[in-house]
This record gives sequence, C-alpha cells and structure tokens, in this order.
Amino acid sequence: MNIFLLTETKSGCYKWRASIPAKYLRRRGHKVQMFDMSGGAQYEAPDVMVFYRAHFQEGVKIVDWCKRKGVRVIFDTDDALDLVPPENLNYQIVRPRLDLYQTMLSAADLVTTTTDTLAAHLRRSNPNVTVIPNSVDPEEWPGRAPAQPGSGPVRIGWTGSPTHFADLAVALDAVRELQKKHDFVLVLQGLCLESTLDELCQVLLAKHGKQFFETAFGHSFKHFMTKLAGIRYEFHPTVPVADHAAKVCELALDIGIAPLADTPFNRHKSCIKFYEYAMAGAVTVASRVVPYSEEVSLAAKNNREAWKQRLESALNGDRTSLWREQRDWVLAHRNIETVVESWEQVLSGASQARPSSTAAKEAVPA
Repeated sequence: MNIFLLTETKSGCYKWRASIPAKYLRRRGHKVQMFDMSGGAQYEAPDVMVFYRAHFQEGVKIVDWCKRKGVRVIFDTDDALDLVPPENLNYQIVRPRLDLYQTMLSAADLVTTTTDTLAAHLRRSNPNVTVIPNSVDPEEWPGRAPAQPGSGPVRIGWTGSPTHFADLAVALDAVRELQKKHDFVLVLQGLCLESTLDELCQVLLAKHGKQFFETAFGHSFKHFMTKLAGIRYEFHPTVPVADHAAKVCELALDIGIAPLADTPFNRHKSCIKFYEYAMAGAVTVASRVVPYSEEVSLAAKNNREAWKQRLESALNGDRTSLWREQRDWVLAHRNIETVVESWEQVLSGASQARPSSTAAKEAVPA
C-alpha cells in the first residue's frame, strides 16, 4: 500500500498521529510518503491520502485532485478545533483556519480520530468517522521503574505545552498545601523555550506590554503564576519533539499529574500524559473529567481537597504496584505494536475502494 501523509512535522500531534504510525506501517511493508516543507521532493501518487488537521490552504485543491484520480481521502484530527477556547495559546492561530478545517472534514471519505467523544462531535460534519487511539512506541521508552522509597525526595511532575496554564493551575493549591507536610519537589517541563518562567514573563511583557495580562491567554498565565507562588519547583524548558520521550524519562518522576479543566474543548482530548507517565515510570494522578476519567484509575475531582487526597494516596501508597497496573494497561490498549493493525485496516480499506490504479502513475500536484 502506498500512503501519503500531508502534515506539518514539528508538533506533538504530528508525532502521535503521523510519525509513530508511519514507522510501524513501513515495517509492515507499506510505502509511506511524508510531505517535506523544504520543497523539491518528488512524490508518487498514492493509494490513500491522509491530511492532518488544517495546516495547508492548498489542501482543498489536493482533495479535488484526489477525487478526480480515484485516490481516497482521509482526514485526521486529534482535537475539536472549533472548540478551542480564547485562553488557549493557539486560539488566534486556529480561528482563521476553521473554514478550511470544516471543508476538509466534510470532504473526506473517512475521518480518523482519537476518542469516542471526539468522534461523536466530528460526526456532525461527516458521518464516516472511525477511532484509532493515540498509542505509545515502546522503543522510545527505556522502561524506568519507580524509585524505591527513601531514595530521595519524591518527584511530582507535569510535562506539556503552553496551552495548559489554566489546566495546570487546577492542582496547584493542593500541591502547595501538601508540601507543608511532605518532602517532595514539583517538577515542571515544557511551557516555554525560556530557561525560567520568570524569564518567560519578562519576554511577554517586553513583547506585548502590560495589556497582555488583560487578554484571555494572559489572564490564564497570570492566574497560573499566582497559584505557583510559594511552591518549591524545578523547571525544565521545552525540548524538540524528537527528544521529548527521553526528556520525560530524564525527569525521573515518581508521580505524574494530569490536571484538566472541565471544558468542552478538553473533553475531546486524549490521555497522552497518562501514556507518557506510565512509560516513564511514574504513577498518574489525573482530573476526574473526560478523557482521563475513562482510563486513569487514580483520579481527582477538580477541587483542592480531592486533589490533596489523591496525591497523598499516591505519596503514601504502593506506587510500584500502581505504576505496573497503569503501565500494563497502556501497553495492552495503547501500544502501536498492536494498534498499527487498526491503521493498516483503515488505510487499506480506503485504498481498496479506489476505482482505478491509473493515478499511481502520476505525480502528486505541488
């Protein structure tokens, strides 16, 4: 099977929805072509064309070409982009793309996505939606086991992008109170390229002025920094996507937290943080909201007391047994070594519906 993936190549979305599946599809003998932003590459027309989210204005023209040549079109998205809230860093970027997003979503022969909740939302625009969950590549994770009790201060951590300031703030009151009675450090990784959060604040002020904090995103950042005050924490900046798994392991977390505000946009996300923590040797404590409430065994309602109780349970409990239970679930249900079969079935089913093989002899339009 000849598969063409039309995607940007620097985000975590690319990693989970394109790079990891492509690696294992190639191992099963399929040809996988991936669009190169640098230009100059020559491409062979595929059996199936997979578009990711809404990154290319030329996508509509390529869809038209596919329809004319009998190449089936699949559109993949791991977020409900029409539900991105104003406090999200990407809100201003996403809004101008929504018409393109809707056009691509509606025009596709099939839509692939990450969860049943998101699939139900997408079926409002296209009835042909199938779920293929985000899945870990075990080869990227060295399999670190949790540290033994007494080996040093417990490390409770979070890792993610700057779209999550409002989510991370959910757990910080509980963290601050628990540090008064337990010896642990809060580890934060991601959020920015700057070496410290104070430096990030100064960069934002220099670039946007004090009015930045009057914007929806600025307000969520300011709220997060206020909640972080008084907490002992260690900070690590964002790393390239290719280095992310190694970085999460390097953090040596005992407990990974996945707080998530209960919003329409967040309910349509997947449990990537849970998968990463489990593979890096950390027990996950998450918000008891969809999607985490459907997969994570140790979950807290989004209030201070509930988060205190769940975190204290992880601090005082048998973390090794709980981690093994969580990791085993991830390896059984979110492992690309088996989930690749779902990708293969979906993609090959689309290509088999192609009415003609003549397109494979023509070049993909630039």
